[in-house]
This record gives sequence, C-alpha cells and structure tokens, in this order.
Amino acid sequence: MENVCGKSCESCAWKDQLNCAGCRTDMGKPFTGPCDIAACCREKGHEGCGTCAYLSGCPRRARRDDIPRQELQRREDEAAKQRRLAEIAPPMGKWVSMMFWLVVPTELAGLLTADFVAQALPAAETVGTALKFLCGLAYALFLWKLTPVLRDYRTAALCQMVVVLMDVFLPVIPEGSGLFFLLGIPSIIVSFYRSYVEFFAHAQAVEPLDADLAVGWRKLWKLVLLTLGALVFLFFSMFMGPFVMVLAALATVGLMIYYAVTRMIYLWRTAKRFREWAPPALPGASPEF
Repeated sequence: MENVCGKSCESCAWKDQLNCAGCRTDMGKPFTGPCDIAACCREKGHEGCGTCAYLSGCPRRARRDDIPRQELQRREDEAAKQRRLAEIAPPMGKWVSMMFWLVVPTELAGLLTADFVAQALPAAETVGTALKFLCGLAYALFLWKLTPVLRDYRTAALCQMVVVLMDVFLPVIPEGSGLFFLLGIPSIIVSFYRSYVEFFAHAQAVEPLDADLAVGWRKLWKLVLLTLGALVFLFFSMFMGPFVMVLAALATVGLMIYYAVTRMIYLWRTAKRFREWAPPALPGASPEF
C-alpha cells in the first residue's frame, strides 16, 4: 500500500518498529500524532502528494524520510520523561504534602510570637518561639529530603537552616545594635533567596505534569518581591502621616495573606499532581512505560 507521500508501507523499515498501520489506514494519523503531509493533502483536497502541483519543491515531502526517525526519538524522550517522573513522584508527593501541612503550625507560631499576643500572654511567646524553631527545622528537613529530585532543594534546605539559626540568635541581641543589623539583614536576604530557589525548584519539578502550575510557582516569587516592597513602603509611610500608614499597613497585610494562601494552594496542587501521577501507556514501548 502506498501512503499519502508516495512511500510504500510494505517496504518501510520502520513499520514494525513503530507499529505503524500507515497514514491512509489511520486517517493521516500514524504513530501517536497527525502527519503534517497528510493534513496538507486534506486541506488542498488531494488524496496524495502525487496530484499536487508543488510536489517537486514541497519542503514537507522532502522531510518525509525523517518523520519515522523523529517519532522514534519522540517516543524515547517521552519514555525517559516517564522514567524520571516515576523516580520523583513518590518523594515529591510525600514531602511536598508535609510542607503543606506544616504551614498551619508555622502560622500559629507567628501568631503566638506577635507583639499583641506576647504582651497579653507572655507564656505564649515562649511556646510560639519553640514551635517556630521546630517548624523551621522540619521544613529544612523536608527540603533536604527532596535533594534526589533536584540539587536546588539542598540549597534551599541549607538556606532554611541559616534562617532558623538566625531566628534563634536575633531575639537575644538588642534591637538597634550594630550586631543586630549585621545579622538581621543577611538573614532577610537568605530567606528571600531560599524562597526563590525553592519556588523555581517546584516549578522545574512539576512542569512535565502541569505547565500552568509551574508558571504559577515562578510568578509567586514576584509576589514575594512585591510583599517586600510593601514592607519597605510601610516603614517609610510612618513619616507620611497616619492615614497613609494605615493604608500601607492594610495593603501589606492583604498581600501577605494572599501570598500565604496562594503558596498553600500551590503546595497542595503540586503534591496532588505527583500523588495522582500514573505512567501512561506508550505505543511501541515496554509495558512498564
């Protein structure tokens, strides 16, 4: 049988290897996707390339010998991607889920250490500080557990450890002292860098499963920068009058809440995508993939 582009299916060396029934049998969809040569013929009303006036100079038909090779490469790439997902899906599903559930005690620790709570209940600050320390250590551990997935997770884990240690030492240093700023400013920088590395690692890991979610993780970093800008503006708004300061405070709080909720949603969706992942069946591939 002669296919659309004029090649003989019976003499094709790729037929059995790719389990191809021919583009006429498969309505111009050999392998797993449409053939652009067959699509071109249908669009122009031809049964095959032989009746086309542009046959001799057609760039699509000139590439016909490369189509089976490209399909084989596509299948190999897809199989490699599925093998990679099979390796990373269990740890990503497990440890990102743990990160999600850690958000609640972390936020509770932040509430307990807030000034208005600490003044009313001095013991609450001690509990909150201890809880914050434990949550910070646990988060660093979860990031470290994801090191086999991407080395960037190890960088994020080390940065998290630095932030946790700084949170222990900074409260015992008098505010306004040179040592406080010497340690406090680098701690803030490391914290933001940790978020940057972590979010982009999440994006890279989840991109094969959900490209939109990967884009969301990368955009979340911009929200971190926007929140930082709001905090800086809130500081300077103290010199602009009470009305501006109140507006700045409301905007900052709103951004922080939006960031926290969005981050929780992304953690949950990322973990869910990996927990529910199952290897698809690939034509011409082994049953394992």
